[in-house]
Amino acid sequence: MLEGGQPEKPAILVISAAASATEIEVLAGIEEEGVPYVLERTTGDGSAVELARRAAERSSLEVGVGADRTGRVAIMHAKLPESVAGLFSETSATAAVARVAGHNAARIVVGIPLRSAPR
Repeated sequence: MLEGGQPEKPAILVISAAASATEIEVLAGIEEEGVPYVLERTTGDGSAVELARRAAERSSLEVGVGADRTGRVAIMHAKLPESVAGLFSETSATAAVARVAGHNAARIVVGIPLRSAPR
């Protein structure tokens, strides 16, 4: 709840450990799908999966994205265990992979098929 008893705006929470091209691409992908997001920067050294889990637990839409200092990206849903809910890059995400991650986070919310990551 916001001040004055107003409910929070539904949004995907993105927690990023570093302002980077990866972060910009993830946000662009979410925006292109028309789903609102909130960006929070952290100074912690958590993994992308840890950041995504924390974001999903706090997101009003129960979907969170984490981007760590190494450029990895992860997407989580609060109601699913990591073994089922986690979509993530094994290595630093390229610009194209990061943008698709943003698209897929938004598509989880909307309930439409996910896009394949470019190879």
